[in-house]
Amino acid sequence: MSLQPLRLPIPEDFDFPWAVRFLAARAVPSLETVRDDEYCRVIWPAALEAQDARSRGGDPVVIGARFSPASARTGARLEVWSVPALPPKVLRAAVTRLFDLDADVAAFRGHVARDPVLGPLMRRDLLGIRLPQLLDPFECLVRAILGQQVSVAAATTMVGRLVQLLGTPVPEAEIHPGQTPRLAFPRPADLVQAGSRRLRALGLMRSKAATLLAAAEAADAGTLDLARLRRAPASEVDAALTALPGIGPWTASYVRLRAFGDRDAFPAADLGVLKALAARGVARDAVVAVAERWRPWRGYAALHLWRSLEPDA
Repeated sequence: MSLQPLRLPIPEDFDFPWAVRFLAARAVPSLETVRDDEYCRVIWPAALEAQDARSRGGDPVVIGARFSPASARTGARLEVWSVPALPPKVLRAAVTRLFDLDADVAAFRGHVARDPVLGPLMRRDLLGIRLPQLLDPFECLVRAILGQQVSVAAATTMVGRLVQLLGTPVPEAEIHPGQTPRLAFPRPADLVQAGSRRLRALGLMRSKAATLLAAAEAADAGTLDLARLRRAPASEVDAALTALPGIGPWTASYVRLRAFGDRDAFPAADLGVLKALAARGVARDAVVAVAERWRPWRGYAALHLWRSLEPDA
């Protein structure tokens, strides 16, 4: 087993410390580890679109990314690795998507530079924050459901309970010394097999457990094809997700944003977005109209609005 890292050059303006803070606030310890200069997590090979997933028997994979600042000899980079070793192309694509490294952040900043709401945020946030994505769309859907109408901390606690209850252990042979994430996120079939009663034992209300179970059943049966939806138009994604019981526009927008990397997905009803906009004089009934100015970057606008609520902002 080798952990020889792949060195991945990154944009000069990439705000890795902000990405770490964003991920740390939502981190589930048994699933992922976040340190000042490193992010590490367990993921299913299918979520990485790995060509050799079957040859490994589909066992969970551990991937990690460590930040190395620019030096006199090299620019800033991420040192990325996986256990077992993934093909470099697959690993590079996964980390690029994880941190949205191929986004043209300069284009977004130029688009909103003179906007009365976002312009001041751009002048203050000098580095380019990027969209941290969840590589497994089913995991993102479950997290979004558990996050409905609760705080980030409460949702993260519920996700942790679910992973502890139904997560798949990483094979011992694939655990590197000092590595703490040891469970892969439950697959749809795991939730289906658990049933409503075990899901409710996590502390969920009957309605939220029913929504989780319905989403898992649809994903397990293939009637909700999340891999295909990753490449589908936004309207089709919204229609497919909101057809499930208990899933509305906020959940659909969040999944488009963080699972499918839709940089224009805008959770207009998000409490954080509403709070940030209210602080800038935007009334709730004007949010959707104001956000139209930010197309096709409304998802990035939401990131900066969330960022504006952080204590050091």
